[in-house]
Amino acid sequence: MRHLPILLLLCSLFFAASCKEEVEPAADFSADLAFFPLELNRPVYYQVDSIVVFNTVGGIVYDTATAEVRETLVEEFDAEDGTSTFRGERWQRSTPTSPWVFLQSYTVSRTGRVASRQEDNLLFTKLVFPIADGRSWDGNSAFDPMREFVLGGEFLSIYEGWQYSYETTEANVTLSTGVTLENTIVVEQADVDNLIDRRIAFERYAPGIGLVERFIDARATQCRTCCSLDFALCNGLPWGEKAEKGFLINQTFLRAE
Repeated sequence: MRHLPILLLLCSLFFAASCKEEVEPAADFSADLAFFPLELNRPVYYQVDSIVVFNTVGGIVYDTATAEVRETLVEEFDAEDGTSTFRGERWQRSTPTSPWVFLQSYTVSRTGRVASRQEDNLLFTKLVFPIADGRSWDGNSAFDPMREFVLGGEFLSIYEGWQYSYETTEANVTLSTGVTLENTIVVEQADVDNLIDRRIAFERYAPGIGLVERFIDARATQCRTCCSLDFALCNGLPWGEKAEKGFLINQTFLRAE
């Protein structure tokens, strides 16, 4: 009997060691990082189609534009918190023979399990790792989503109601530009469509390239111009007829060098 406590202690140590060995290893998401590559001096080209809604005296006007955009990471530096950060430049031209015009600088980084991009003084959490269908996060938590922006002379809370989630993973797709890609992922960012507000947004990423498609439809109405505040009539109209402010943008991958 005097050996029983020792036996019990040995058994406890044995079972504790066994349990420790059965703990699943941390998920390896190294392959997921390919969806947000950080490579200097490698231009990526996009076709960008945009529409801005103007509420004029003569009625609603849709101002459309198409351009080619080039994005390149040009510099790497350490941020104040020690994070390795990359500064990128965005250039644009209206036709293939037009000169490139500088638009803006932006920064991107990958820290731990998060991939981020900052532009126009707004920080977006673009991806979280590991990538998994249905996983969701607040990609706009770094700023007030109710912040208003001036578009077509009107104020609009573009990011109101956004909530990010992985909608599709490992999908093959042919983009509108004719490019076929394999194993892409889709991040749904917004899906709001009611009587007075529409916020539809998503981004698609491909391994080794990064962003290959971005779409935003942010429009709003008070049903004044179309329907003289007749909300029953307004509710039955498509957004192309009742929108009083907002914009649409479709950015699609062309090629990378």
